Amino acid sequence: MRVYALHDAGVVARIAGADAPLCESLALATDDPSDVLYSFVGGNPLAADWLADLELPSTRLACWSGTLAYSAGEDGDLFEAHPPNWMTVGSDALRTFLDGVIDPLANAQRTLTLIPHARHVLNDVQGSINLIRERAGQPIEVALAPTALLTPSMLDALEDHLERSFDTLAEHAPFLLLYDARIDVEHERLEPVPLGHGILDRSVLRNAIERYWPPEKPIVLLADQLAEQIDWLEQK
Repeated sequence: MRVYALHDAGVVARIAGADAPLCESLALATDDPSDVLYSFVGGNPLAADWLADLELPSTRLACWSGTLAYSAGEDGDLFEAHPPNWMTVGSDALRTFLDGVIDPLANAQRTLTLIPHARHVLNDVQGSINLIRERAGQPIEVALAPTALLTPSMLDALEDHLERSFDTLAEHAPFLLLYDARIDVEHERLEPVPLGHGILDRSVLRNAIERYWPPEKPIVLLADQLAEQIDWLEQK
């Protein structure tokens, strides 16, 4: 496996004695921290005040697809349930955003990878593959982040949902973002936790990886408890 860990960008900068890059986190190879798979730019890309530095330490930038739940200058929950995200107005907002960033990305020789989420405007497998096809030939990608596409109501059919995510998106995704999840009962959603500390069944996940994910393609894990996560993932 080609494993990368998603590290806090400010912490990495302090360790390296460098200025903090204008991003939230960096995906660094576990065997070579100088190998940066992508820079993750946090926040809401559909807000008017969202910015991405095209000089970040990777030719690949990654971000969420965004939400219509709040806009520039407002405090908001990035993962608040907001039904318009799942309607035409949501896909139209994403299309407008991507149309506006294609030329700057191409001119800077950068690629933008969207990470879908069940509560954002890019929120399911079908929408993800549709966007991949629509943006073919453009510097736009979609990651495979199977847990991000889950909701608590989907857990009874977890194996089926993982199968569909991997079967549909593994061929096209530049990397696999893997994390476990636990149920946030108050907000009726899933919260990310390191592998082995949530609802994922290891044998089901391993089976999906072995069947669909090419071994030469990167897998990205949360940085917390990294060695334990790798052991959990590799156990037979």
